[in-house]
Order: sequence, then C-alpha cells, then structure tokens
Amino acid sequence: MKFNAFPFVRYLLFFIGGIVAYIQTQYFHSAFYFVLLSLLVLLLFSIKFQIPTIRGMSLWLFLFFLGWTLTFHKTATNHENHFTNQSQFSHYQAIITSNVEVKPKTYKVEAEIKAIKTPQNNWQNTSGKILLYFDKEKSERPKYGDIFLIKGMPREVEAPKNPFEFDYRKYLEFKGIIAHHFLWGNEFIKIGNNPPSQILKIAYKANHYADSVYKATIQTKNEYAVANAMVMGLRDDIDNDLLNAYSAAGAVHVLSVSGMHVGILFLFLRWIFGKLKKKGKRGKYWFAALVISILWVYAVFAGLSSTVLRATVMFTFIQLGSALELRQNIYNTLAISALLLLAWNPYWIIDVGFQLSYLAIIGIVYLHPYLNNLYNPTNPILRELWSISMVCFSAQMFTFPLSVYYFHQFPTYFLFANPFVAMFSFFVLPAGLLLIFLSFIPYIYHIPLFFLKWSLILLNQTILFIEKFPLATLKGFSISVIEMLLIYGIILLIIRFFKDSEIKNLRVSVALLLVLAGWNIYEDFEQNKQKQMTIHFIPKKAGISLIDGKTATFIADSALLEAPKIYDFHLKNFYDNQGISQKNFVNIGQYSNQKGMTYVDFEGKRVLWMREKFKGKISGNADFVILSNNAVRKLHPTFADFKTNQIIVDDSNKRYVVENLKHQADSLKINLVSLYDVGAIIVK
Repeated sequence: MKFNAFPFVRYLLFFIGGIVAYIQTQYFHSAFYFVLLSLLVLLLFSIKFQIPTIRGMSLWLFLFFLGWTLTFHKTATNHENHFTNQSQFSHYQAIITSNVEVKPKTYKVEAEIKAIKTPQNNWQNTSGKILLYFDKEKSERPKYGDIFLIKGMPREVEAPKNPFEFDYRKYLEFKGIIAHHFLWGNEFIKIGNNPPSQILKIAYKANHYADSVYKATIQTKNEYAVANAMVMGLRDDIDNDLLNAYSAAGAVHVLSVSGMHVGILFLFLRWIFGKLKKKGKRGKYWFAALVISILWVYAVFAGLSSTVLRATVMFTFIQLGSALELRQNIYNTLAISALLLLAWNPYWIIDVGFQLSYLAIIGIVYLHPYLNNLYNPTNPILRELWSISMVCFSAQMFTFPLSVYYFHQFPTYFLFANPFVAMFSFFVLPAGLLLIFLSFIPYIYHIPLFFLKWSLILLNQTILFIEKFPLATLKGFSISVIEMLLIYGIILLIIRFFKDSEIKNLRVSVALLLVLAGWNIYEDFEQNKQKQMTIHFIPKKAGISLIDGKTATFIADSALLEAPKIYDFHLKNFYDNQGISQKNFVNIGQYSNQKGMTYVDFEGKRVLWMREKFKGKISGNADFVILSNNAVRKLHPTFADFKTNQIIVDDSNKRYVVENLKHQADSLKINLVSLYDVGAIIVK
C-alpha cells in the first residue's frame, strides 16, 4: 500500500502543519495573504498546463499557509473588538452560550461578552468568551440564552503556579476562553433571554428532557449517573469512587460521550438495518440516509457537544464513503472529515478527545482486519467475542502511548475489561435512546428500561470487579514527546513485521527499543541522584515537598492531606515527572511547638514554618521562613534578631495581610516573596 494512494492524507498533514506553526509561534504577517494568492495562481496555472510537480508543491504550500492564516483568524483575541483589547470597564453584558455544568457550590457556564460600559459611561459592542460561576444558594440555575448585566471585570485565568501542574489557562485559551468571573450575590441581574442558536436551544432542551426521563425511571444512583454520562454526556452525578474504578479498568472513556459512543450506535444501527442495503439499487442509499439521520438525532440529544459533534461528522463521512463504494479509500475519507473539522476549529488539533478518536479509528481500520483473521472460531458467540476483543485491542494499541503521555497511567487489564465494556455499552446506548422516545407510553417503556438497567448494572459490577484486581492500574508514568514517538515507531514497525514478514522492520524496532531503554536508564540514574525541596503554591493552603532520589515526603496540615483532589491537581504530575515511586505524607501539626512553629532541615537547608499567630521577637537563623495563616502581621520587631535569606508568604494568608507585609519588607529591605505572585519555589 503506497502513500500516494491517499492524497487527502497528505493535504491534511500540510494543513495541520500550518495550524501547529501558528500555535507554536503565535506569529502572523499580512504578507501571508499575498503568499496565499500567489500560490493559488500558481496552482491554477499548473492545473491548466498540466505540470504535476508544481501542482503538488503549490497545493501543499497553499494548504500549509491556509492552516496558518485560518488559525490566526480563529484566535479570538486577535479580533479588534475582543474585550481584552478594550480599556477597563465597570459593567458588561454577557449571554449564556453553553449548557449548565453543576458543581458542588456553583453553576458553571460559558458566556459571550456582548457589550461593555466604558469609563465614559458609553456602551461598546465587544466579543469574547468567559466562564461564569453562579452561587447555587443565591442564584437560579441559568439557562442557555440568558442575558446578564454584570458589575465589575472578569479576571484572567491564572497560569499554573506549580511545576508540571495542569495548565488550565492554556486549556481554556485553546477553547477561546481567557477569563472567568465568580458571581456570589449582588453583582449581576438577568435582563433578558435571546438564544444565539435555535438549534442549540433545541439540543439543550432535548438534553434536559432526557435527564428528567432517566431521573424518573432509574432509581439507583450509580446506574442513573452512568446512564446520564454515557448517553447524554452529563457527568455531574458520578462520584469519585466510581470514576476511579472506571479509570482503573481503562474504561473511563465510556463516561464521556465521544467517538466510541457514536461508533457503538453506528454498529448497532448497521446490525438492525443492515438488510436494507440489499434491497434494490437504492437500498444502500436509504440505509446511509437512515443511519446518518439517527446519528444526528443522537447528537442533538447529547447536547451537540464538541466531542459528539466531531464524532458524528467523522462517522457521517465514513457512511457516505461506504454508500459511494469508497471503502478502499477509508483513510482519505477520514482525512476529509478531519480537514473540514479543523477548518471549522483549528484548535481541535490539540484536543485530546479529537486526537484519541481519530487514532482509535485508524487503529481499528488498519489493524483489526489482520488480527480478526488470525483466529476464526466456529461458535458465533466466541467469534463475536474475539472480534470485539480485537477491535478494542486495535484501538488501544494506537491510543495507549498518547494516553500515557497525557494521563501518566496504564490500565493493566484493559484487554480483559474492554470487550465486556463494549458489549454492555452496545445495549446501553440504543436502550437509553429508546427509553427517551418511548417514556410517555405506559408499559411499553419498561422494555428498553429493563435492558438499560441490567446493562448498566452488569457494566458497573464488571468495572468494580476488575478494579479489585492486583495492580489494576500502573501509575506514575511520565514520558516526553520524543519517547511517545519512539513507542509509536516501535509499535508500527512490529505490526509491519508481522503483516509483511520483513526482517528489517524487526531490526529497526529493536534498535528503537534499545534507544528507548537507554533513555529511560539514564533518566532513572539521574532521578536516583536528585535532592530538592519545593515550597508549593496551593490555594488557601500550604505544603512542602522534600525529594530524595525517588522518595518524596509531602508536609502539610491534616485538612490538606485528606483532600485527594489537591494532590491530583497540584502534585501528581510533578511527582510523576520526577519519577517518584515512594510517597510519604506527614502532618505538620505533629511536629509544631506550642507557638505553632516547625523547623524543617533538609540537605543543609533549614526552614522555619510559622503557622499560628505570633507576637514578640524570635532569634536564630534559617535559610527560609514560611508564614501561614496570618501568623505574623509585623516584620519588625519579629525578625529584628533573626537571620534568613528569604521570607515566603503562602496563600493561606489574607490578601490584605500579604500586601501589608510586602510594603513592610520593601521599607525594611527584607527579601520577602508571595507564592501567589511567584508560584512554587524549588530549592535544589
């Protein structure tokens, strides 16, 4: 199979190259318009005079610069009327543009700023997306299209303040969101409702209706939560224990509506209506129209989220390709769908869901036919089980390096779990949709409800059973982009060796494996020598990590140690990157004296940690002093007789106390820093 047979794959790669070039450089020049026009003229010239070499080169370069230019224009902050490009404002009008996400204390929604009130008391039209958080106790649940008049300015989302912490700011920037606003009471008023899109209005209403149906018919909490997540994409009601169980079994992807769900529904429809393709010359067209229509109806009930929208477009093109008998060009079909999606939103190229969806489909298309033919049991049940297992294995082979890169873990028993997950999911999705459409018909709705409930029960029980296996999830991986690419290279070469029986593929894969092994041995050697202390920034809290080789000791108060989400968000990626295999958690309260002071000595460095209110003077010395919980209000005379290189103020102090201490330090010429300003401090 030659690469020349897939021209649209080449076009897609050049288009993606242009997108990535802008994202990495953030550079654009008006001369690009002239370059695009020149390349277009050259392309038309080469087509007219049939010059293949120039035609190919001009088309590739045109797509490259088109991707670059399009990404520039799709970047919201590059628009002149974006609210960040305006002067300060006292009020603004915002319209809700998303479905509501229910948080423990707030309603979270996306909104578009439509106008701002300038210092001259004039209203100016603007654009730009933000996140709004409404206090659940003081606010009604906002609806799509609600318009609010809001006092004040939204705050820009802050950059991560700990090493290797998840960059939530960049994640939101790629979605066109760069600010947020927490609304706790009197700073807003609803002034109207005008949905920007009637299609989305219908989709969100359908989504709410489906949720009400499940809430009324599925009484058990876990089954209701999983049904809502799998069919409608609403994960608000899933508790952490169940979520961790799905993660351990390598099945957490089923709890977010994605390409897998649309794919399962696609297979179910093909199983139910497959005979329609054989009825007459137009049978395959009627089949394609029916399947595509049902897929889009499902997308509407799933709220037309970006993940389900992308997946529906992808499978629409696959079905169209099948109807037009273009099956041999499935890679071209996938490339065309990806090209159109990225033209709509270039930033989807760095969306994890987008990447995993296409890799999974490519893995299934490329590897599944070969694996499925290795074993052909006569028993139909065994044959189906083998086929499902190979589908899951094919998808996992092409997605696991990327999953390890992003999520730093690997589900050990995925090959055992995923066939059951796929099998039960095969019934959950159709039964869930049928229940929605038949819920108003007495007695009849009990039929899909029966299949839905038992599929959910069996699915959850299987997941909880697998979670209890020893070493169900291997955690703590941290690989670089180069390591990820090496793993992909090894996988592809080994596959080619088995498919083509060419020994050179095996030799190169072994060479790459040796390079990867050598790389990891060197990293392991360096990590075993590391010694460092990190004073972390944790909102409203404080904590210190002492790293000696591959052992980390985290020191904090009991409230912080008992908050697993704090560890997952602020520390996990850091520990994984440092290769930490042994973690100790120490309660600082057990080592404090009567005045709330603790001395920490590590590799010749001494830290004095003051956590309770202190008045008077202290003497002695320490390399660093950490102030927590508003322990010190006046630097003088407290530190008049105390020698230290630096005083560190963490985020457990009130903001006005921190500002006051900073002013005192400036006048006294004391080296004082706030972790809120500088982020975590690492001492090696």
